[in-house]
Amino acid sequence: MKRAFTYIAAIFFVLFPELQGKDEVFHIPYSNQEIKVDGKLDDWKEYFEYTFSDTLHCITPTPLYNLDVVYPPDFDFTKVLLPKSRNKVRFRAFWNKENLCFAITVWDKHFFAEAKSRIDKPLMYLNDGIELYIDTGNEGKEKIDVNDYQFVVDIMNETAVFKGDLREMLADTFAVPKDFGQNILFYSAVNRNGIINDNIPDSAYTVEIVIPFLAIAIVPEANKKMLLDICINDIDYPKNQSIQFEDLSTGVWPFDWCGYSDFGYPIYWKHIQLSGGPNWYERLSEKYKSAWLWIYIFTVFFAILLISFLIYRAHKLQKLPLSSEIEQNKIAVKQIGEYLSYNEQILQKATQYITENKNETVHSDELADHLGISLRNFQRITREEIDLTPTNFICVVKLKLAADYLKNKAGNVSDAAYEFGFSDPSYFSKKFKMHFEISPSEFLKKKQ
Repeated sequence: MKRAFTYIAAIFFVLFPELQGKDEVFHIPYSNQEIKVDGKLDDWKEYFEYTFSDTLHCITPTPLYNLDVVYPPDFDFTKVLLPKSRNKVRFRAFWNKENLCFAITVWDKHFFAEAKSRIDKPLMYLNDGIELYIDTGNEGKEKIDVNDYQFVVDIMNETAVFKGDLREMLADTFAVPKDFGQNILFYSAVNRNGIINDNIPDSAYTVEIVIPFLAIAIVPEANKKMLLDICINDIDYPKNQSIQFEDLSTGVWPFDWCGYSDFGYPIYWKHIQLSGGPNWYERLSEKYKSAWLWIYIFTVFFAILLISFLIYRAHKLQKLPLSSEIEQNKIAVKQIGEYLSYNEQILQKATQYITENKNETVHSDELADHLGISLRNFQRITREEIDLTPTNFICVVKLKLAADYLKNKAGNVSDAAYEFGFSDPSYFSKKFKMHFEISPSEFLKKKQ
């Protein structure tokens, strides 16, 4: 009678899977964030989140299979120990261009991990930990096939990967036809807030898992659909307080986010869908990633050229031309009646203003304002007429006045510096020698 009811229930859920909430789709968002796999979630920015709890009152199989099909005939389920505390689980996930990222936080007051795996048999699912099942083909079959993966991580960060095995599927004698030892790369880390195997109440542990899409043969893209099951193995009792079998124990309390204690049947897993995707910049970078090196080299080369030009330009602007390189009549006050072009009139007015304010510091914008023209226009005139900046034009006029001052023996070098608005005699001497190719003291001696 019990077996007949089980088959009827299985057919019912196969025909109407939406009644068990299977058709609800969880959207896993895209994020371009880079995370460090350390069990800490401070670097997680955008993610899907789902919370569920252990509400089982006994070991609860899926409707499709009896427990006596999955477990040994002599397994006494009445002796399965109830957990000392009910666990709460928070599940997070996101994807990027290369990986599918999961984080599972389990609030558990008793951390236990006593099972030791062997090379031929991983037993970490008999410790506190998680199991994560993925149906990459989104098929939802009754049994695991070659598109289905199981990732196991216990609280000690011991790991194993199982995959649907074709030979066991063809044998049709296994409820969960899978095998381990698969060469599948993934990354995991566990962060524990508590101590394993003691009597002091613990708090929670977080398992962080990063699965490369290449490892599970998936091309990541928006709207990609899969099936997922998140399972928790909770053990609150040491070995000597439970009945141990070859790979089972009455001290382990399993539950998943679908509400079952028995795992590995894709027909009961939940739908997930990758949402979002890389922005235009990421897509462009991916499409032309082979050209980025040349773009980088060209950018660096262009930047070096630009910086070199700016340095050269700044050096040129600071450097005064030699007195012999300047048309002296351009900076001399003309006699009345001489014909002057517009630019020459501007330069003469500028020379007169500088001469009248020889003791002051004359600025370019101040001089342009006195001349009634814009600073840009004044810059154009000095460049076209004498190939000088306005600042250097002011300096050259003052140096010419200082040379006449020294020539007429009106004072010494320091007197000349202060007379023509140079606050520092050494700076005056430097500019004087730069322009006349002789220091002011040597110039003074020569004239004497």
